[in-house]
Amino acid sequence: MTSASTVSRATDPALARTIPSLDGIRALAVLCVIWGHGAATLPQNDVVVFLRANLPGGYFGVQAFFVLSGFLITTLLLRERGKTGRISLSAFYRRRAYRILPALFVFLAVVSALAVTRVIDGLGPRDIISPALFLRDYWPLDGSWWTGHTWSLSVEEQFYVLWPLAVILMPRRVAVKVLVIGVLISPFVRIGTYLLPFVPEGGVTYMFHTRADALMIGCLLAYGAGERWFERLTEWIFARHLQWAVVVWLPLSWALTSRFEGVWMYTVGYVGDALAVALVIVWMMRAPASPFGRFLNWRPMVHIGLISYSLYLYQQLFLTRHNETWFGGLTIGGLLALLLVAEASYWFVERPFLRLRVRRERAKSDAAVVGAL
Repeated sequence: MTSASTVSRATDPALARTIPSLDGIRALAVLCVIWGHGAATLPQNDVVVFLRANLPGGYFGVQAFFVLSGFLITTLLLRERGKTGRISLSAFYRRRAYRILPALFVFLAVVSALAVTRVIDGLGPRDIISPALFLRDYWPLDGSWWTGHTWSLSVEEQFYVLWPLAVILMPRRVAVKVLVIGVLISPFVRIGTYLLPFVPEGGVTYMFHTRADALMIGCLLAYGAGERWFERLTEWIFARHLQWAVVVWLPLSWALTSRFEGVWMYTVGYVGDALAVALVIVWMMRAPASPFGRFLNWRPMVHIGLISYSLYLYQQLFLTRHNETWFGGLTIGGLLALLLVAEASYWFVERPFLRLRVRRERAKSDAAVVGAL
């Protein structure tokens, strides 16, 4: 379903062979973040204001990342249990560590060096310690811009810690019911958190327990894939062309988010957008040869998806009014500098550690085979 070159360069080799459009959807997600942050650095004329009000921003890009994470991680866990009869927590956490930690720690080292040399200011010890411990979604909520975006990594890492245990402990039907209930009560959790007197303004946007519904929707998608009830449901949807509802929903939701902000997002927007992303994933899995599917699997889009983690990490240094150099803001210089740094991070940090992980897994597997002879 995907080309050999795409498979060989995928960030998730175990999934790329069976899930088309994966990296293309990642690319769209990170491009939304780049636009959302970068647009704030542009002159705020009527055109820019209109585009910011009607195009998806960083909040939607992160929501798409969350749905993807829930779907992909749960797919990997269920696939491992189906293949071996068990889930190895140590192997799972080791794979996540190879994937997440090297690039993040190098980024934190770069930011620390920039702060020490006074290239950037406003960065305190807590702004480095908190992301390194994956606590940025709760502390500090009033922290520095330079590492502020790591709140989403903290949300995902907390999910990585908790969810594999839940998959192991809960039977499939119980897990599905828990996920459905979690999604249904999520707007009430957000509203309740918002009403707490000690939660700062905007804090609901960043916390694990107020944003976990997008992850849960991705998990539900993974549990449903291949199940008879899920196949019947998707066949019913696609037979009636109801998947096109996302083409209406998403622009409407983006406009309502711009107009009503938290009133819309906390109640309906977050859940609705996550469901729309899940439907797009199913759609593109079913129709990779469609015009949109071909666009997502277009080589440049695939490559942006491959470096999306590094792009997400480093865009914070460039797409901000705090960067007043020629490579700051949503400019040609800013985008080229961001692309160059992200490419360096991918090729010299991410990719070597991914290869090291694969080599060690193969060596361990070979040793197990030899020991069994």
